[in-house]
Amino acid sequence: MDTAQQLLQTLQNEQLFKDWQKQHGKSFLTHFFSPISAKGELKSAWEIGFYNQLSQKITIFVQLAENGFEIKPEDDVFKKPTDKVEQLKMDNVKISFEQAWKIFQEKVTLEFSHEVMGDGFIIIQTLNKKTLWNFTFITKSLKFANLKINAVNGKVEDHQVVELVDKGK
Repeated sequence: MDTAQQLLQTLQNEQLFKDWQKQHGKSFLTHFFSPISAKGELKSAWEIGFYNQLSQKITIFVQLAENGFEIKPEDDVFKKPTDKVEQLKMDNVKISFEQAWKIFQEKVTLEFSHEVMGDGFIIIQTLNKKTLWNFTFITKSLKFANLKINAVNGKVEDHQVVELVDKGK
C-alpha cells in the first residue's frame, strides 16, 4: 500500500488535479479519509480532501481501483460553525497507517475494554494544530469509540466513547 505522502504525490501529478488546482489555487489539503474494517483493513480507496476558504466548501478526490482519480463536486464541510478547518501538512505525518494501526491495537483493549469494535473509519487530519490519525469505530453496543494518535510521535492524544442512542436519561 502506498503511503499517504506517495498517494498525494500521485494525485498532484494527475492532469485532473492540475486542471482543478488552476481554478482553486487557494484551496489547501485538509485530510485523507477511508472506511476501515474492525480488523484494520481499508474498505475502499483513500479520499483526499481540499478546502476552499473562499467558498467554504470541500472538494474530494477519490483514488480509482484501476488507475487515476475521480473528483467529487464541491460540498459543505462537516464541522461546527465555530470550528476552523486546518491545513494538513504531510511533513507532519511521521508514522504510517500500519504503525498507527499497531498503536491503536495496543491501546484499544486498555481504553475500550468493555467494547467490541465493528467497522469504522480513519482520517488523517489536523485538529487544534496537531496532526492526527483519527480512528473512529462503531461498537457492537451502538457507541462511537474514538482514538486520536499523534501522527508525529505516535502518542495517544485523546480517546472517548459516545453513545449513539439516547437512552432517555
